[in-house]
Amino acid sequence: MTPDAPRTFSGCITYRELSMITVTLRLAQSLRCILADAGNEQPEVLTVEVEPGTRIREVMHALGINPLLVPMVVRDKQKIDITTPLDMDTTLTFHGPLAGG
Repeated sequence: MTPDAPRTFSGCITYRELSMITVTLRLAQSLRCILADAGNEQPEVLTVEVEPGTRIREVMHALGINPLLVPMVVRDKQKIDITTPLDMDTTLTFHGPLAGG
């Protein structure tokens, strides 16, 4: 598999090519730092292929990302819930926890 090729997974995310959708994931730096510290280094942008109806939470699990580390998922400049089923090609941004005052 080349670095630019979509990643596919067994289980909730399958190898079947028929009717698969492409999801581009952008991982915010705050999340990437936490994942790297936990030994799960991820690129800033990655592409996965999933079956229609796959929930965002399932994508996180397949990538080894604990949903508790992603308090906000954004699609089309709007926050969406991790239980949202994916039904078309899309881009999602996973934001990690932030602190401030």
